[in-house]
Amino acid sequence: MTERPPRCRPLPPSVVDAVADPAPATSRAELVHRLELALAALPAAERTAVIAAHGYAEGAVGAAVELDLDSSDADALTRNGLQLLRAALADLDADD
Repeated sequence: MTERPPRCRPLPPSVVDAVADPAPATSRAELVHRLELALAALPAAERTAVIAAHGYAEGAVGAAVELDLDSSDADALTRNGLQLLRAALADLDADD
């Protein structure tokens, strides 16, 4: 005798609602605004390094070219800038 496969059963809406993703607590516009404020608060060298490396996707080499530095110094500025941005946006929920 072979076992029958389990039958699919619909879930009641209350169960689906209980596990559904909640709406994000912060709107996209608010996130962009907060990011702009955090970028503006960065020191000029870190802001330039972060924007060149990540905003323009040029990495440490692009930051080095923009800042006229060697790539290890530009990489250090980029990392420092990212840490400052993370600290400024730490109160936001990353899952939202």
